[in-house]
Amino acid sequence: MSLTRRGRILSVLAFLGLIFGGLVLGGFLYLKSLGVYGSSDPGKLVTVKIPRGASAAEVGEILVEKGVIESAQGFRIATYVEGGFEDIQAGEYQIPTGLIAKDALAALTEGDGPKGEEFVTVTFPEGLWLTEFANRLEEGTGLSGDRFLKLLRTGKVKSALTPDSGEMEGLLFPSTYNFGVNEDEAQVALKMIDEMATRVGRYTEGSSVNLSPYEFVIVASMIEAETRVDSERAMVARVIYNRLAQEIPLGIDATFLYALGERKDSLTESDLAIDSPYNSRQNLGLPPTPIGAPGEASLKAAAKPAEGPWLYYVLGDCKGNHKFSESYDEFLVNKDAYLALEC
Repeated sequence: MSLTRRGRILSVLAFLGLIFGGLVLGGFLYLKSLGVYGSSDPGKLVTVKIPRGASAAEVGEILVEKGVIESAQGFRIATYVEGGFEDIQAGEYQIPTGLIAKDALAALTEGDGPKGEEFVTVTFPEGLWLTEFANRLEEGTGLSGDRFLKLLRTGKVKSALTPDSGEMEGLLFPSTYNFGVNEDEAQVALKMIDEMATRVGRYTEGSSVNLSPYEFVIVASMIEAETRVDSERAMVARVIYNRLAQEIPLGIDATFLYALGERKDSLTESDLAIDSPYNSRQNLGLPPTPIGAPGEASLKAAAKPAEGPWLYYVLGDCKGNHKFSESYDEFLVNKDAYLALEC
């Protein structure tokens, strides 16, 4: 028996309805799997810090890391569907774990706002001395640079890397930080200290370099001070290790600048004759402390030095690139070539 024309139309419409319904159901189930829809199961409260200028993707990742939601993608979709992302303020929130994305977005936009005030962003470049960290902190946050230094120098704030002497030079990681305006000098110091300890642990673990973690930071600090060319850092590391192995004084100019407490472009004969444990032409081995705060690239180079016989390096052009050599005679030739340049 054949269907009437009206029956065939109804059958087609029913079939299309099933397809459409299946697509809708599939889409809903997919969004539910991402936590866009469904029911929240609130758990314990956790502290969530939202930095200034964070994107929806970055906020989603922060919420996932804290266990607030399960999917950063779900949060991005929720911000698109629900709107209101632009109302999220930078700051610190107390939010329960186990939320769906929509409820997490509501917690950030419909509550009382962040607890406390916004963050202050401060950048600490690589190679800074502790005194320079203190100055930048005071300029950027209004906190006391003197109190910051006192905490570090009296042992009130320590690192897992702190030697018996209690010296903290070089043990703060140089980077850009977001500090809550209610954080004090001790809290911001610990944030930078913990970051350096984490990075050093990451690079020293499994490294073939036979140094203590603190000695490792000393080497990295000299690499940081000696070159700004990333491709050279591992070669500078090799020169340092070769000289240590052959018991040759390191002869690194940056150690003299640290001893003098002065940053300048050249050293005089009297500078080079300074009576100091940082005189790396007269004393064998490493200087007693780091001579600044090494960054990521220098830590990596200290852990993985290049292979080579070099014992010397000298500036090779006006852009800061160096020439490396194994013999002293070749070093002198390179040095004369540099001095002949009109930089």
